Amino acid sequence: MHSVKIARCLILIIPAFIALLAPISGQAQINDLQDNLPSASSVMQERGERGFQLVISQPGYYSLRRDIRVQNGDGIVISASNVTLDLGGHTVTTQSPGTGRGIFVSGASNVAIKNGKLTGFQTNVMVLNSANVTAEHLQISGLGLAPAGGPSEIGIQLLNTRSARINDNTIHSVNLGIFVRGGQSTGNRIFKNIVVGGAVAGNNLLGICYNPAPGGAADDPGPSGDNIYNNHIARFGFAVSISAGSLGNIFNENTFASFNGPYRDPQAFTQGGGTNLADGNLSTIIQ
Repeated sequence: MHSVKIARCLILIIPAFIALLAPISGQAQINDLQDNLPSASSVMQERGERGFQLVISQPGYYSLRRDIRVQNGDGIVISASNVTLDLGGHTVTTQSPGTGRGIFVSGASNVAIKNGKLTGFQTNVMVLNSANVTAEHLQISGLGLAPAGGPSEIGIQLLNTRSARINDNTIHSVNLGIFVRGGQSTGNRIFKNIVVGGAVAGNNLLGICYNPAPGGAADDPGPSGDNIYNNHIARFGFAVSISAGSLGNIFNENTFASFNGPYRDPQAFTQGGGTNLADGNLSTIIQ
């Protein structure tokens, strides 16, 4: 059996994102999609130069016309509510592997992100202080980077976010697949995702992790009332880690194939005296 050393999945989130919500120099242009569509429906396109970050600060339907590669920092920032972002099968990536966020939704509601690829960011999709956000039909590819005092590559992260829907995504070769954090995270549904670790077993920490907000103690309030079902999680040290303060979450109908077992914290589930429910999950150990 492989022995994987798992660090507690707490990482430092630096609140530098505040400066990213204002228009930036060299920001990619936002043009009308078609003359006969409402003005709120728009197309984003990079102007051909590399390194520009796209910022969506108005409601509307946005479709990406080409791949984006930023030099560093975040790829696309969404600060407006009532936004649909269709990546159109294109890729968002970075020239600085293991840094920044591919798509960053901050303080918004009724946002949908779909149909594209992300690779190379420290967090490929990050949703902060938001509600009713959907991320679906995304292909997220890590670079197989080694952890550095915590995860170097995360697939999708929700922080203090409510009623999000994370479904039908493929995530591979990251240290941590789906990361849900903070006592204000609640009522999220995470389903029908495929989350698979990379080739180096020691780099694959956790498939799904539930934790307090950054800076909190291990028993501080974590997410509650989420439903995690019908996901396939494979090739991580543990498929699931859940903190003591994460309460009343339901894990059902998932399949787990991990190196050390399905649950890093069995005491957090009802079978171990906790409040989280695990029901109908299938699990095996990768030898």
